This record gives sequence, C-alpha cells and structure tokens, in this order.
Amino acid sequence: MKKIILSLFACTFYLLSFSQDAPKADSRVESYFGKTKIQQWVQQNPDSISYYNFFVGHSFEVTKGEYLQNKSGLVDAKNLNLSETDAQVLTTKPSEFNILSLNLSWDLDKTIYFLIDGTEYCLVLHPLSYINQKFQARK
Repeated sequence: MKKIILSLFACTFYLLSFSQDAPKADSRVESYFGKTKIQQWVQQNPDSISYYNFFVGHSFEVTKGEYLQNKSGLVDAKNLNLSETDAQVLTTKPSEFNILSLNLSWDLDKTIYFLIDGTEYCLVLHPLSYINQKFQARK
C-alpha cells in the first residue's frame, strides 16, 4: 500500500513540476507549427515554445511609411501584397497578427522593410540578432 501511495505521490509531483516548466504555446505559434510540433517541443525543447511566443510579438513593427522616410533601408523596401483582412489586422491590431503565416525571411543583422500594398503602412522586420538579444535579456 505504501508503494502505491508513494508512486502516486511521485507521479503527481512529476506532473505538477513538468506542467509548471512547460510554457503554453501562443495561439499564433500553435496555428503555424501545429499541435504535433508543439507537443514535441513540450517534451524535448520547451525553450522553442518560449522563443516563438516571444518572436510573434517582438520580431516586427508596423508603422506609417512617413515616419521612416529618413531610414536608409527604406530605399530597398519591397512591396507586400496582403489580403484585405490580413492588411487590416496587421495595421490595426498587430499584436493579434500571425507574422509567421507570411513565411517571410529575417536577416541576421539587417532590418527589412516592406511597404504594405494599398495602405500607408510599412512592415519592419527586426534583425534576428536584435530579436535574439531581446529574448535573452528577458530571461
């Protein structure tokens, strides 16, 4: 009887400690990577969940193009054609937008600019070195 109680206690303790350590994936991260990948990360690399949760909220900015007129990188800005719904969410509620769904490429050291077609807004992708530095600083 003692062994059963001890085993139950050990299992309960393990599950409680495990559930406290594993972060919950942001809905945008889960939507992009899928539940199977998230479960794999929960078991093998929970830091990946933490990183992508941070990434979807801190890897980009949306600003009016007029505020960026003096930025040298703006000369190389590419046009970004989005659906009307995506453009509206990105420009009015960027914290709800799933930046991963655009399948864009970030540069390690360079800020990348996109002019959002049909709007006066610009999507600014922060360099990966900047994102990683900010992620490490919050730990």
